[in-house]
Amino acid sequence: MTVCISQSYPRLWSLEDGIAMVVTDLHGDWDAYERYRDRFAHLHANGQADYLIFTGDLIHAETPENDKSLEIILDILALRVTYGQAIIMLCGNHEMPHIYNITLARGNHHYTPSFEEALSQSQWRTEVINLFNSLPFYIRSQAGVSLTHAGAPPLFVEQAHALKLFNWNHQEMFDWAESLMAKDDIVLLRQGYSRLNQGLPYATLAEHFLAVSGPDDPRYDHLLRGFIATSHPNFEGLLWPALFTRCEDEYGLADHRIFVDALLQALSLDFATQKCLVTGHINIKGGYQIVTSQHLRLASARHASPRQAGRYLLFDTGQPINNAKDLLNNLGSIYE
Repeated sequence: MTVCISQSYPRLWSLEDGIAMVVTDLHGDWDAYERYRDRFAHLHANGQADYLIFTGDLIHAETPENDKSLEIILDILALRVTYGQAIIMLCGNHEMPHIYNITLARGNHHYTPSFEEALSQSQWRTEVINLFNSLPFYIRSQAGVSLTHAGAPPLFVEQAHALKLFNWNHQEMFDWAESLMAKDDIVLLRQGYSRLNQGLPYATLAEHFLAVSGPDDPRYDHLLRGFIATSHPNFEGLLWPALFTRCEDEYGLADHRIFVDALLQALSLDFATQKCLVTGHINIKGGYQIVTSQHLRLASARHASPRQAGRYLLFDTGQPINNAKDLLNNLGSIYE
């Protein structure tokens, strides 16, 4: 079939028909990626799948020796040449730092520098960052199944907040930051950033975190710009919780139910009623978890325990469902 994606809003896209294969959180795992890619190719060739949807966090492995993040992203760019709009990727919390030129760390482990270095060495930086910039945050379907990376933070209880996210423009954050930077001495701003980072010279920080070539690099001050841009109230209050929410672990199950319902209501605006939210982002036992009657958590590799329990979802985007349990018969494995 000819795929048809309605970009209802810049960050909210709609699917009205076709079979979607959904994969979550591969985190630089080439073996898992290759298996899912090849499964989709087989299903597509046999008329059993029309879309391959990754829900974000394709990049950043826990150990450098196993990290094939850039290879995966470049392969996705190649897949788009073959399959066009049928290859869909959502923005995850691990892609976002490379849009804003900020670092992402867990404890003493910084995820972003190795990917930035690989990007600079590859000569594909522009194409990769343009891809990341274009990614939606949400997919909704005529079936009533919606997809996002992390989950439903409290902000969706106010529809105005939802609309701001659906219409999100990264460039507005950069423009705001640059307007503030233009009012101050750039040297003093760099010195201030240095003081916030144990006094390390700004040049050292920019070279380490962004793999810039030196002060003449056009991206030299992007580390500073990103630091300022991500202090914008809308970034801190909307985008960050949308991509990083820990769902019921953060708010408790009772409140989480309320927030999921609020998000689904927002996603139903001028469209079919959305009945179920499918996410990844969080470690689980096995390959899937019914969090609530309206929330299915899927783990395709990195977040599945054991890894071989990972699952993908295959569903008809035009066939209505009632709740999360209706999707369980549509889960598949690349390891069996």
